Amino acid sequence: MRSPKKLLLLLIGLVIILSIFWLGRDSNQVSTKLSIFSWSSEEITLNQTQLLNDLIEYDFDRLFQSFSSELTDKEITSFVSDVTKNDIDVYGLSGTPEWALDPTGEGMIDKLDRIVEINRQLPKNQRIQGFVIDVEPYILDDFDWEDEKVQQSYISGMKNLYQAAKREGLELIVVIPYFYDTKGYQEVLTSFIHEASTEVAIMNYYRENERANLKFEAEEAKNAGKPLTTIYEFKRPGEHGLIEMNTYFHEGRLAALENADRLIQHYHDQTIHIAFHDYHAFREVINNE
Repeated sequence: MRSPKKLLLLLIGLVIILSIFWLGRDSNQVSTKLSIFSWSSEEITLNQTQLLNDLIEYDFDRLFQSFSSELTDKEITSFVSDVTKNDIDVYGLSGTPEWALDPTGEGMIDKLDRIVEINRQLPKNQRIQGFVIDVEPYILDDFDWEDEKVQQSYISGMKNLYQAAKREGLELIVVIPYFYDTKGYQEVLTSFIHEASTEVAIMNYYRENERANLKFEAEEAKNAGKPLTTIYEFKRPGEHGLIEMNTYFHEGRLAALENADRLIQHYHDQTIHIAFHDYHAFREVINNE
């Protein structure tokens, strides 16, 4: 029979082990980041105060912001500085479907180069953290899912972009739809996750099926030791061909966050980030709440 002292020590040891386990789970939760896409230059030139207030009020950690070629370096550096001073990371955002047809990735790298140039004008603690690239070749008029040449070009260009980003110490987040693994684009998907990104962001646009849609991508990201972002659409049904089940426009922000929490709990042994698309739609949703 064990002495009360030994039993007490055993109990203390068990408590310590359980505490470490739960702290480990909690640390994964803490690492989850909330991001928002912003495609309009108006957020930089006209609506910066409103945007910054919203980023702070709704606890966003990252802003994925498009920088128009019409913006001056001074406009961009001032904007990035103001956002990052509030402990919010800024990422450049760009994309066009034609870029998938260029195996060199030249058009994408040109956009990356501007981010590099902007960063040279900013203090290290206020610089743009990376580049979010959204190339969707399947919206091209003559797109063919079985065209192997397009797939290989798409992969090659993204790999070149990733290497360029790494040389500059920048993250690369590649945006892809949830259906690549079911449309014959598994090689593209796995190549992006393992060889052409710091992180992939999934346009997980089918309500109540988000967990199932993320299964393949989450497994690949886990194997690669990389985080995964799941994106929630907020645009109004009917815009860009969206149907009711593609968007949280009517369900609202809290419903999206509740769904995200369930995803995070399900994939508790890896890092899952959350993103909202996009800022204009988000403003409309919160104004209706």
